[in-house]
Amino acid sequence: MVKSEDSKNYIEDLKKRIRKKVMTDQESKNINNSIKRRYDPSSIILPTEDDFYSNINKAEQNANIGLAVPSFNKLFLLKRITYGWVTKFLFKILKVITINQRQFNLSVIDTLRSSIDDYNHLKLRFAGAKTQFDTGIMELKIKQEQKDIEIDKLNNIVNYLKNSLVQLEKRIKSITEGVKQDVEKISNDKLQNLTDEISHDLDSLYVFLEDSLRGNRKEIKKRLKIYIPVIKKANVGLENSPVLDIGCGRGEWLELLKEADLCASGLDSNKVMIKICKERGLDVKESEALAFIKKVSANSLGAVTGFHLIEHYGFDFLIKLLDEILRVLKPGGLVILETPNPSNVLVGSCSFYLDPTHDKPLPSPLIKLVLESRGFSKIRIMNINPYKDDFKIKEDDSETSKRFNDYFYGPQDYAVVGYKI
Repeated sequence: MVKSEDSKNYIEDLKKRIRKKVMTDQESKNINNSIKRRYDPSSIILPTEDDFYSNINKAEQNANIGLAVPSFNKLFLLKRITYGWVTKFLFKILKVITINQRQFNLSVIDTLRSSIDDYNHLKLRFAGAKTQFDTGIMELKIKQEQKDIEIDKLNNIVNYLKNSLVQLEKRIKSITEGVKQDVEKISNDKLQNLTDEISHDLDSLYVFLEDSLRGNRKEIKKRLKIYIPVIKKANVGLENSPVLDIGCGRGEWLELLKEADLCASGLDSNKVMIKICKERGLDVKESEALAFIKKVSANSLGAVTGFHLIEHYGFDFLIKLLDEILRVLKPGGLVILETPNPSNVLVGSCSFYLDPTHDKPLPSPLIKLVLESRGFSKIRIMNINPYKDDFKIKEDDSETSKRFNDYFYGPQDYAVVGYKI
């Protein structure tokens, strides 16, 4: 009975020791506080990095619990020997039973520590990347602000040039009126020279209009490429059958001919256009069309071309020009004339008049008849440059939708091609 009481006391004492070992008073207090915080979301505090490592270290300490034999110094010698022997025997058995569990505990702790280390490493990398990203965003914002400032400056310059151009036109008008008043006092030669100079003062304005309304160089060259096969098929553009481009403008067509190793030259009355062409190494001359072509020998050219040219001339002038073109062409030579297509309602009623130097729209049946009447043969019409499909209305099976798209969004230009027999 005494032994039973002693055993019971020993077990109670052992339980107290284990509780004391596993959970201190402070830890017990923390557990109670955590239970309270569970019902108070506002008091939740996320663990810090130090908390993670502290918990891992405590877990590592407790992972090997059960390896140390408890002390029995307070017991009598006989009990201490008996309990000690029994306890050691039990601990040996428990070591065999729990060895895998301890190894598993230590492996889990190592894995957690490694995961925390990896997490901290990733956190540092993320912080560095975020700093770089924020810096990049800030630099882009600064560059964007600088670009906005530059755009504002350019807009101011453009507005200044526009205003200057208006003032220049007023001065030209004033000078012209003064010249008219004193015209009887000036010789004919001086008057002609002065008139020519005044007319060239608007050359830069026309270049500005063409750049704004017709399109950039790349777009125009892409459109004009369709005529290269026509030139090659006629076997012209050689040294003995060169191409003459009247009203060569910025020289896109001459540049295409040069790239195709074809012999060509151009002429234009616009000084600014001539300067642009010469800067690109193109063979161009400053002259009015009819005055120049009258000096060209008969049967000396392989082809004469004019793109968006004939709509600038009156009908009488156009007839004289066509007669001279036929005269200078070699037999088998050809003429190519491209002009806006008034059959397109939007072109004939609106876009044609965006160029103030246009005389009148010229329907393709009219120009075909005119060429036939002046002696050209094998005449054909090429309808080109329709609007993109995005502009067209969705066609159904009806004829109305198809006709609508043809009239409004069909070819914006056409070219007439004629040959000299």
